[in-house]
Amino acid sequence: MERRQLEFFLAIAEAGSFTSAAARLHVAQPSLSYAVRGLERELGGALFERHGRGVRLTQAGSALLGPARRVVRGFELAAGAVRSVSDHGFGRLRITSSTVWAVEPLVPVLAEFRRTQPAAQVVVNDPRHRSDVLDQVRKGEVDVGLIDGSPPSGPFGSHRLAEHELVALVPPSGETPDEIGIEELADLGLIATPAGTALRTFLDARLEAAGLPTEVAIETAHVASITPLVLARAGVAVLTEGMASTAARAGAQIVPLVPTSRVSVSLVWLEGRGDTLVEQFVALAQELPELVER
Repeated sequence: MERRQLEFFLAIAEAGSFTSAAARLHVAQPSLSYAVRGLERELGGALFERHGRGVRLTQAGSALLGPARRVVRGFELAAGAVRSVSDHGFGRLRITSSTVWAVEPLVPVLAEFRRTQPAAQVVVNDPRHRSDVLDQVRKGEVDVGLIDGSPPSGPFGSHRLAEHELVALVPPSGETPDEIGIEELADLGLIATPAGTALRTFLDARLEAAGLPTEVAIETAHVASITPLVLARAGVAVLTEGMASTAARAGAQIVPLVPTSRVSVSLVWLEGRGDTLVEQFVALAQELPELVER
């Protein structure tokens, strides 16, 4: 049984047809069929049965699904462990985090980590969507990730890093309201990051709960541009209290949201990887006190 056979099997199971799987894998369909037949001969049973224009798993195929995923993930983790060491022998830690969480709460953790591991190389990427974080950690594409909401179950370990309050950021004015609702903010023109990002997901949830459309006045992929846009009176925004405090020092005004919105952020990783650098980073994060407690 080879890794390639299992990868082909999983691709067919996920795509629902040999044709779609071949296109996804960029291989000829006969090669795919040949590999699956070899796997079926080795295991002694059919893995797929045809129906209409596609295929479905047999009982044997369903039984193989979980173990195949674990084996392929094991190969990916092994490759990731090798890639995590640079040519100079320095450990490399790969982190995925939405931009907002990469500022807070990740910065103080990374600062302390660098003090204890000065030779370590750290790479932080920004996932296209917040849902990509767990997928990248699961596949071994990164070592740890930061995700908001309830900690995941399954093969993940997790540690709650911080809790943030979301507030409104409005342009400078003579009068500042004591509080503001999402309806009033929508009327003033919302500035937000793209759909699927952490901040936009919370904003969309508040708008939907109020029965309002989720369109915004300005959508920007650059979080750093939100404060200048608010200061230029192009609209208003919803940010974490920590980010808004920085904007307030530049002249913007912070207004509490009603009802209050709070979000927790957790560090996640794959259990049982045996990666020393990851274990050190996780241990450090667990030893530090709650970074943001509001």
